[in-house]
Amino acid sequence: MERMNLDSIADLEIFEAVCKEGSFAKAAKRTRNSVPSISKRISRLEKSLKIILFNRTTRSMQLTEAGQNFLIRCERILSEIREAEKEAGKEKEMKGKIRMTAALPFANRILPECISEFSNLYPEISIEIVFSNEKSNLIYEQFDLAFRIMKPLSSPRCLRILPNPVIAVANPGYLDRVGTPTNIEELSKHKIMYVDEHSQIRIPKTKKRLMDLSSERQMKSNHATFLCEYAVNGGSGILFRSFWDVESNLRSGKLKRVLPNLILDSETMGCILFPAENISKRVQRFSGFLEEKIPFYPLEMK
Repeated sequence: MERMNLDSIADLEIFEAVCKEGSFAKAAKRTRNSVPSISKRISRLEKSLKIILFNRTTRSMQLTEAGQNFLIRCERILSEIREAEKEAGKEKEMKGKIRMTAALPFANRILPECISEFSNLYPEISIEIVFSNEKSNLIYEQFDLAFRIMKPLSSPRCLRILPNPVIAVANPGYLDRVGTPTNIEELSKHKIMYVDEHSQIRIPKTKKRLMDLSSERQMKSNHATFLCEYAVNGGSGILFRSFWDVESNLRSGKLKRVLPNLILDSETMGCILFPAENISKRVQRFSGFLEEKIPFYPLEMK
């Protein structure tokens, strides 16, 4: 047989179809060809192989012994080709763009290192991030996924990646000057800092909300990163903030935990939302990668 090309592969597929269907007519229907076209291809294949593949009469058609041996090899060749096509399809999925939207400062704290490592592994996948605290319409704005802080949905379209416990921290110098509170009631003597979205968070074992802890809110901002930096740089007051946002400053000693047993808002999570249940292979790979890489902090934080 001559060197294989697309036509010769098609001939093998026609031959396989004829063997499985038992007639030219049925094979023609299965492969969406005409009966004369099927007959012509089989004749061309026999001429190329210099063997007779079928014993044909007006009423029946049977494989010859040579045809049976060739069918075994033919099925093996086609199986390899189909597997190669499948693998090529998977590789193709690891190319293209992943477009996402994410809220600050959550994404800014969590994603850069992970995305850098992912991009090194898959250099043919480009990443586009649109930072916004607004809830975007993922389908209309053509996002592959979104990072949000929310109560998780019971849906395969929602992937939990990180708890969002809110804790109390302060600058060590501030605590040295005014003293460290030992219970919730003593917080009323301090300036309390938090972003507005946390104002309604309930205090465990009380009927109070975070906004009820102190009437004095000297420093107010809608930007959580600014409040963190203000506290780190000696700002007066006690800051309530998500653990993932202050964790590095706690480890470095720039901030100190206040009331270590007090944990607020343990129900919300850092989540990934998908616009549909059928997502591309590259988005699946990316979300799975993040799920493995992002540290899932325990609530018993020190």
